[in-house]
Amino acid sequence: METNDIKTLKELHKLSGRSFKTLRSNHHKKGLYSVDLVVEGYLDLLFTVANLIKVSILALDSDETYSSQVPDPPTNIKNMLEIALQLLPYEEAEFLDKSKELLLKENQDSIPEN
Repeated sequence: METNDIKTLKELHKLSGRSFKTLRSNHHKKGLYSVDLVVEGYLDLLFTVANLIKVSILALDSDETYSSQVPDPPTNIKNMLEIALQLLPYEEAEFLDKSKELLLKENQDSIPEN
C-alpha cells in the first residue's frame, strides 16, 4: 500500500468515528444494528406506536394510487407495523403491572379494619 493510500485510509477511519453515529452494533447478534428513537418518555413512545399503526390503517384503507416512491405499499405497511411491534415496551409494562399490584396491596394493608 502506498503512503497516500495509508494516509487516506487513516483519514477515512477518523472520519468514520465522527460520522457513523446512527447505527450501533447489536451485542447479541452479529450483523444486526440498533437505532435510537428519541422520545420524551413512555407515553410519547406509546403515542408514536399508535400513530404508526393509525397511518398504516389509513394506508390500507386508501383507494388512491400510490406514488412512484412507494412502489410496494403492502410491504412498506408491513414493515411499519413490525417496527411498531418492536417499539412496544413490554418489560416496562410488566414492571408497571407489578408496581400497581404492590401499591394496591400496600393501600389495603394500611386501611384499618372496623
